[in-house]
Amino acid sequence: MDSLMTYAQENSSSGSGFSTIWFIIGAIGLWKMFEKAGEPGWIGIIPLYRDYKLCEKVMNDPWYWLRELVVIIPVVGWIGALYFKYQIGKATAKAYGQPETYAWGYTFIDGIFYCITGLSNTSYYGPFGAGDTRTGDARQAKTVDFDVVKNDPAQAAPSDAPAAEPVNETDEVEFTFDGSDE
Repeated sequence: MDSLMTYAQENSSSGSGFSTIWFIIGAIGLWKMFEKAGEPGWIGIIPLYRDYKLCEKVMNDPWYWLRELVVIIPVVGWIGALYFKYQIGKATAKAYGQPETYAWGYTFIDGIFYCITGLSNTSYYGPFGAGDTRTGDARQAKTVDFDVVKNDPAQAAPSDAPAAEPVNETDEVEFTFDGSDE
């Protein structure tokens, strides 16, 4: 028993720096997320209370987070805790108008995804995204659409436009960025 206690005391500080940084990253993101949801931002700093309020805001069930405590049961509990964490992540993604694939980010690297959601221009739509009136296409992840167009050398440029410098490749490709879907 003494050797176990000695080992625990010697290794108690290993990893604590990473844990502290990870907590701060998550707290910053949650601070901004709670402000978007109309709550005071300081809730993001208090560990158990923030889980309570997050579940209240995204699932309308503040006590749902207690289901993650099933992790104390070996193996089966770990799978159950992962499932419950995913459900909270899915509800968070819907509540903030993010794609459902964000649920995996909230499950495994939550601090980073809390920052992405809190610091971006997303809006809070209520539990499970109930107030989200956007169309299905508008809910998708924001991407840049572009078309690849091959230039036709036979096509002449307008006479008033300056001549473009030739490219030293066999196929010249032009990228056009516009919002039209063809």
